[in-house]
Amino acid sequence: MNRKFTTVLALDVVGFSKLMSQDEDRTLMNLQARRKIIDPLIEQKGGRIFNTAGDSVLAEFPSPVDAVECGVQIQNKSVSINNQSEEADKMSYRIGLNMGEVLVSDGDLFGDAVNVAARLEAQAIEDGLCISQSIFELVNMKVKVSYEDAGELHLKNISQPVRAYNVLKCKGATRGLVSADAKPKVAISSAEAGSLAVMLFKNLSNDEEQEYFCEGFSEDLISALSRHKSLLVIASNASFSYSIKEKSVSQIGTEMGVRYLVEGKVRKMGKKMRISASLLSAEEENVIWSQNFDTTLDEIFDVQDEIVATIVARLVGKVESDQVKKLANKKPDVMEAYDLVLQGLEFHRKSSVSAENNKKALSLFTKATEIDPNYARAFAWKTCSLANNSEWFADDMPDGWMEDAFSSINRAMEIDPDDPEAHRILGAMKLLFEGDMEKAIFHHKKAIEICPSDTFHLARYSVLLSYLGKPEDAMEQIEKALRINPFGSDLMFETKGVCAYLLEDYEAAISTFKNMQIETRVSLFYSAACYGLLGKTELAKDRLVLAKTESGMEIDKFVTTQLYQSEEISNKLTNDLTFIEKGLVLN
Repeated sequence: MNRKFTTVLALDVVGFSKLMSQDEDRTLMNLQARRKIIDPLIEQKGGRIFNTAGDSVLAEFPSPVDAVECGVQIQNKSVSINNQSEEADKMSYRIGLNMGEVLVSDGDLFGDAVNVAARLEAQAIEDGLCISQSIFELVNMKVKVSYEDAGELHLKNISQPVRAYNVLKCKGATRGLVSADAKPKVAISSAEAGSLAVMLFKNLSNDEEQEYFCEGFSEDLISALSRHKSLLVIASNASFSYSIKEKSVSQIGTEMGVRYLVEGKVRKMGKKMRISASLLSAEEENVIWSQNFDTTLDEIFDVQDEIVATIVARLVGKVESDQVKKLANKKPDVMEAYDLVLQGLEFHRKSSVSAENNKKALSLFTKATEIDPNYARAFAWKTCSLANNSEWFADDMPDGWMEDAFSSINRAMEIDPDDPEAHRILGAMKLLFEGDMEKAIFHHKKAIEICPSDTFHLARYSVLLSYLGKPEDAMEQIEKALRINPFGSDLMFETKGVCAYLLEDYEAAISTFKNMQIETRVSLFYSAACYGLLGKTELAKDRLVLAKTESGMEIDKFVTTQLYQSEEISNKLTNDLTFIEKGLVLN
């Protein structure tokens, strides 16, 4: 027998024996249907199933990151299907993950690494994942999930206790957050959400001229960050004073009442210059983000704006995602409306997967407008959720909902005519419900003008361009967004994949969709169409079934959500998907 090092995923159905005792045929049918979803996910993430027994699955992955992401996707899809299933058809899973050395015999794997994964599966919460410390240490800053310390577990037939962590399914939560209700490591009672201090960038060269550059660059960064309403940026005369003080990150954060610090260094190497920037958590004393930028002194004034815009985009994205769960746990009295909006945004980002998510978002945004009738962003997002509801419940919308939506977005514009989100949402409303392409383009461009470093605005504008039948222009906007924010986002990859489909580059479309952390109804339907066009019939069938199951939409309804101005494009999408569906019927 051979030995190798690998990551093992163990999956099991919760209460399978009870389900079988109630209805064997139905349970087996549901199990087989779920396996048609689970098995491709494992394959897509580079995994291999090496053992199955009844309701259990054992798989191995070369990468622990891919293994965790696969486990999260499996659970997300399972929950989504359960939300739209009758009680008797619901089926939940527990997943355990471990890595270590295994014995290989005829394709099967043996050893403690496998046994620990199986025992951790039994310790996982329903619809959850339980991972060993060895996996946690490798993935905790690489997979967009949160973690809860499960402690030292004494597992059956395992000689030594195993430190384990529960993976929390909160998307967009703080990376490295140990639990949804964890207390801050440093109590900053006066610190507001999004509070930030930019420290004076350190000069690592002996060139005194670099001192002036460091101060000027730091000032420019503060100025750029201060344009974003989501941030509270400390003045330079306060933050710069710490350049000569030997204090820890937490001490500085406490004294200035901030949750985050930006630190940087500048090193001149002949004509070349390297600028290093890092975003630190004052509470947890860890590095959230770090990046190096290479340029030359002669060209610094030409590229300075680009560097600042890039840093701004990355920092704002990190900080905003970091706040969603933190504010849900600790709600400052003066931040209640803002807190509600951030909670609403957490559900809003998942609104394309489930209608229930959008209902929750709408409720939270509405409550925020009631608490603070002068909070523009709350009114803007309320409009967005109302419009999303019209997609899910086209035949069940209350009378006057559209008037309510336009009234809400107009109120947002009245309160703050320079709010980029309000412009973007108003542009979408003009497109969706009035067919006013000119106004739609105007407001999307205005949003980008106000906040040019916001990659979401660039991505949404690219969606509009794709609806206009301009995939090349849309792709250009997406590439610009990806240059600014290399972390990317599901929206970027979703739109890029759609554009690839429109450009008839189906392999590229499928490859792009695979970059998405969380699949959406858009990526599922379009990837199904692409597989069909490539002649990969079985994959196309599976994707279409999954798309219809998760979205609750038939083909015609989904196509109506794709607001193409060209009937030819809509007809092509309908035909591409219908061809697959007819194949399903024929079989």
